[in-house]
Amino acid sequence: MCGSLFAANNLLEVIPQIGGSWHVDNQRYKNDIDLTYGIKFAGRVAPTALLEVGYDNIKNAKYSIPNNDTSINRYYLNVVKEFESWQNISPYVLGGIGYEDLSSTKQSLDSAPFGQYGAGLRWETFDYLHLKTEFRHLINFDGRSDIVAMLGFSIPFGTFAQQEEVIIEEEEVVIEQPIIQAPTLSHIHTFSMQFPFDSSEISPHYNAEIMDFVNYMRENPDKNAIINGYTDNLGSKEYNQKLSERRAKAVKDKIVEQGISAERLDAKGHGEDNPIATNETREGRQQNRRVEAEVYH
Repeated sequence: MCGSLFAANNLLEVIPQIGGSWHVDNQRYKNDIDLTYGIKFAGRVAPTALLEVGYDNIKNAKYSIPNNDTSINRYYLNVVKEFESWQNISPYVLGGIGYEDLSSTKQSLDSAPFGQYGAGLRWETFDYLHLKTEFRHLINFDGRSDIVAMLGFSIPFGTFAQQEEVIIEEEEVVIEQPIIQAPTLSHIHTFSMQFPFDSSEISPHYNAEIMDFVNYMRENPDKNAIINGYTDNLGSKEYNQKLSERRAKAVKDKIVEQGISAERLDAKGHGEDNPIATNETREGRQQNRRVEAEVYH
């Protein structure tokens, strides 16, 4: 079943972009919208978060008074939060601060710091080329306001890898148990279903598949099952382990609701272990986000 699915897993990216800057309610510029060029450099600091520095340039923004213009250079720092992707498209929000430098100051327009916030979409068109479009609301500290719309190409580099945590377990007292013969594996039933992002709620869309397994267990009352949950390798191992446990338990609870005794079922999470496909591709990661039921005599 679905693990943590993010827009990308790259470590760094370079984003050249082009768009327009709309000078909101500002009569001191001749044109309402000026052509804007820019470039951004971003580094991933978490599976769904990036820190980016950017530069935008407007050449020859004309003042409302004749024969006067200025170049506008904007330098900024943003924090970007990405969300779950759908059909290779994922939304994101951003916020940050910057500085707007005017080459020529007229009509009480001066260089000044600004704050900004916005939203955008990343389309993972290819593994090494993503299309990004975003809107930003820029508010200067002197009260001016601009809406900036940009279209760009993200060129990703590297793979984001989290530092693994070392967990030291306390020594446990082992109580010897009588040797019991292990049950014999009958078959493995794989549930082909997806969960919403960061959720263990099962969509009603999969009720029929759940009932198929329930009917099998009813027809074979001598058999028990272990419900095993798995994820892909996006996110930390600790998070994926807990996520796989929650989703395996959700499937078990759903089966119990249909009248199968809880004593015949066990739920276990295996995190990102035991992949059945490569985690280097989107398709492979989707196959690894699964739940399987091991049926025993």
